[in-house]
Amino acid sequence: MSNIYDFIDEMKQRPGMFTQVGSLGPLETLLFGYCACLHANEIKEPYEGRVFNPSEFSDWLFDEMGWSGAFGFARAIEENAHGSDTAFDTFFKLVQRFRQSRTEPLAC
Repeated sequence: MSNIYDFIDEMKQRPGMFTQVGSLGPLETLLFGYCACLHANEIKEPYEGRVFNPSEFSDWLFDEMGWSGAFGFARAIEENAHGSDTAFDTFFKLVQRFRQSRTEPLAC
């Protein structure tokens, strides 16, 4: 694992390892902690595309989808995921769109 997107890919392979409650909430908390650690230790990760920042991802969901992130991206996605896609599937698809939405680096 070399960056936050690799970590998210690991979550995608086995979401049950990261949450037993079937909710995106614990994943959101892990990602906030991951970014806090990067910031506190002044770590810059190598990757292509936009830096994943949970708060910025919530703002992006509002701009792109019209979904309020006031209570976090987990709740926004869980309230709006429809059809055959689960909230987890929707989250992973949206992360890819977010990553490609801007290429200049932003800090966690």
